[in-house]
Amino acid sequence: MAGKAVVAVGAEGITSAQVVELFEAGDIRSATFAVEAADPETTAQRIRDRELSASSLDELLGGGEVISGKNHVGKPFQLVGVEWQPSDIEGEGLPLYAVLHAVSPDGEQLVITCGAEGVVRKAAIIAARGWLPAWVKIAQGKTTAAGYKPLDLVSAPESERPF
Repeated sequence: MAGKAVVAVGAEGITSAQVVELFEAGDIRSATFAVEAADPETTAQRIRDRELSASSLDELLGGGEVISGKNHVGKPFQLVGVEWQPSDIEGEGLPLYAVLHAVSPDGEQLVITCGAEGVVRKAAIIAARGWLPAWVKIAQGKTTAAGYKPLDLVSAPESERPF
């Protein structure tokens, strides 16, 4: 690594392609994000667009809770979108986390957050390569020597899908 990667973040936010590039370059752990100040009108338009494209009352009103990835282990979901947020936890893990937009097998809209490297890397690749929607689930690995239980994103078997 040549040094700290500084990623310029435009109005669209951190993109999946930028996340994949950081993994490919080996710079993901040292990355910092230079966030461009958002134009208030652009932000307002994004909110209007999201509201106008809502397909359910929960989606429109922001219903439901945000679920931590560690609390959604082993449960299949259809990944339909990914957003990225800089992490405010310093010195441990990745400098960003994934906001996974998903649909449960019974059609419930879900928002799942996860900063686990395996989940972040695979979600970025899936989104950057246009492989959405995708049936997946979060799996938990064996406890490491340091006492961590790493999370990973794996395919949800056909038997766990609703159709």
